Amino acid sequence: MGKFKFCGLLIAGLACLMFSCLGGDSTTIDDWNLSNAQISSFSLSNDSIASLSDVKFTIDQVNGKIFNRDSMPYGTVINEKVLCSMTFEIGVAGVLMVSRSTGDSVYWTASTDSIDFSSSVVITAYSYDGVSSKTYEAKINIHQVNPDSMVWEFHSVLIPGKSFEDMKVIPCNNAYYMYVSEKGAFYLYKTDEADLTNWTDVALSGFPDKAVLSRITECESVLYVFDTDGLLYRSIDGQTWSQVANAPSVKTLLGYIPEGPAGSKPVLSVVLKVDEALRFAVMDKDMEWRTGGEVPASFPLSGFSVLNYEVVYHPYLAVSTGRDGNNGLSNRLWSTMNGLSWIPLTNEQAAFSKREGAVLFCYDDLFYITGGIDESGTALSDLYYSKDKGVTWWQDTVRIMPENYIARGFSSVLVDKDNFVLLFGGKAGKDTNILSELWRGRINRFGFGKE
Repeated sequence: MGKFKFCGLLIAGLACLMFSCLGGDSTTIDDWNLSNAQISSFSLSNDSIASLSDVKFTIDQVNGKIFNRDSMPYGTVINEKVLCSMTFEIGVAGVLMVSRSTGDSVYWTASTDSIDFSSSVVITAYSYDGVSSKTYEAKINIHQVNPDSMVWEFHSVLIPGKSFEDMKVIPCNNAYYMYVSEKGAFYLYKTDEADLTNWTDVALSGFPDKAVLSRITECESVLYVFDTDGLLYRSIDGQTWSQVANAPSVKTLLGYIPEGPAGSKPVLSVVLKVDEALRFAVMDKDMEWRTGGEVPASFPLSGFSVLNYEVVYHPYLAVSTGRDGNNGLSNRLWSTMNGLSWIPLTNEQAAFSKREGAVLFCYDDLFYITGGIDESGTALSDLYYSKDKGVTWWQDTVRIMPENYIARGFSSVLVDKDNFVLLFGGKAGKDTNILSELWRGRINRFGFGKE
């Protein structure tokens, strides 16, 4: 079909239509409407292109644009001509459609007329007055990226010129607090949640000089940490710390269990040393302690990651991987509702290898485990996900780390309000210093319409 081959027919057709419509007895149009050529509805269809007929189009009358706000799925191909259906505010004398991809023109008369929509189409509607017209550019929007893939990017150097032996980043008071150790001393930096680039040095008071940074835990707006002597410390503001009086000897902090729907108290979950045995225990906000069962030898005591989650509104706490009571590496995930008894969710045939320093987090309603240091001392960058709250796992081959990402373990991972996964620091080997890097990743569809 050649370019504008129907132009002569269009002019003749317009004249006939105007004579018929304006001179006949069956149609009466107010004078002020004779110049109205606006399209009031628009749709496309093709039996070979699934869901095209379900696409909802927006008509921008001011700017002359017709488009679908909700883009069609990634990978959709418009490789055939499509049928175009239109209605008009009062009717028009004629419509000319021109495909930008081929230059072909079609004098549209009914919804049986088809045109190439692989690119945009220029639609010109001619009014009954024979003078006025309205031109639109119609386009089918298709997602140009896979909405379910994740894009990772290097965001920033954390503290330029500094080299830290250890690090822990936590959210606190609408900011991110970064606790670090440098040459045997502990320091605190903070940045606004919306900033992530300007870290301010904050004075620490009373912070234990033998603190286990990786186990800093928030419980009911209070931060807790223990030291290698088993002493427990707390802070309300993250800066001023004091020892918890009369606390039993702490082997490790496990995490925080919120209040349950049945009114169970929020508690801090720990492992205690009791008469040379290790037992699960919890402490509530009144600093009252309860002791539970004995800790299995295969339960992780260091190098593990923690995650809070819910199942049917009931809060749970999970820990994964790490080194167990026999100093062996684990690839298991354990879970509890009360902190006093724990059950393993995975067995040693889990999809991912044994490791320490991996991070466990929840994102897009899935559990994820990434990174860590394996039995040979090799840093990892693989990524695994679980659809059933940690029972079964699959390796993710789509949402992988970029080539310039250094494999690592012992990172801090948070998910912010804009659905970015923030990955702070980490070690390329167990005995190496912290990588002073912030990486940021997000599934593409979480960013649609936000940037």
